[in-house]
Amino acid sequence: MTELEIMQHAKDYLDKLAKGIDPLTGREVPENDIINNVRISRCLSYVSDVLRQVIENGGVRPVQPVRAGGKAAFALSLEDRSRYSFGEWPLSASQIAQRLNDLVDLEAIQRLKTTSITKFLLQSGLLFEEVGSSGNRNKRPTEAGWKLGISTAQRMGQNGEYTTVVYDRQAQQFILDNLDAIIALNAEPLHENQGKPWSPEEDDYLRRAVSSGVEVRDMSAELKRTRAAIRARLEKLGLTNTESAHGTS
Repeated sequence: MTELEIMQHAKDYLDKLAKGIDPLTGREVPENDIINNVRISRCLSYVSDVLRQVIENGGVRPVQPVRAGGKAAFALSLEDRSRYSFGEWPLSASQIAQRLNDLVDLEAIQRLKTTSITKFLLQSGLLFEEVGSSGNRNKRPTEAGWKLGISTAQRMGQNGEYTTVVYDRQAQQFILDNLDAIIALNAEPLHENQGKPWSPEEDDYLRRAVSSGVEVRDMSAELKRTRAAIRARLEKLGLTNTESAHGTS
């Protein structure tokens, strides 16, 4: 049996285990068996997909794509994911993204954007966008989101108290379990709105973002514009005398 055939055989076993099937007998395992644990199942699926990539690439795992500036796309191994530090209190999406980014070398790897997390949760039906009286859009947990451990909390910003979405340990674990899907969203074009005219809705977002203490890099990811463009717009709107306007670049 060749090396690739052994890999394919191992992948077939992993696929069956991930589906709750005993690969030796072909029978479903008992409901309370450890492999039916959703976290174990997702890990098995992840390893199976890594093997698929290796098999399709002739026995070598494909190199992570490299973006402009020489940085590879964001990636996090299972070992690194196990080092994620859960917050003692519920964390915001930006805090979760920061803790994940702290696990990689950002000199060589692209940063995981907060908006990649929230976009995935929107697509999963765990968040929705609530339109305020002034037309601004705020993300809020759906009923399914509340059940998962997503809630809202009051925080203090430069312009006073504001409401933000936070995630308890269970919700943070869900994000970790679905990190590969989030990473795929993170690989989408960064600055597709570069050069386009600014809209009133974008200006409104910037005002709210500054008030909430959002950093420039996250404004850039949300609006899909360069950080230089964000800073220039903040200056034009008279919003440069804020901590967020001089956030990490």
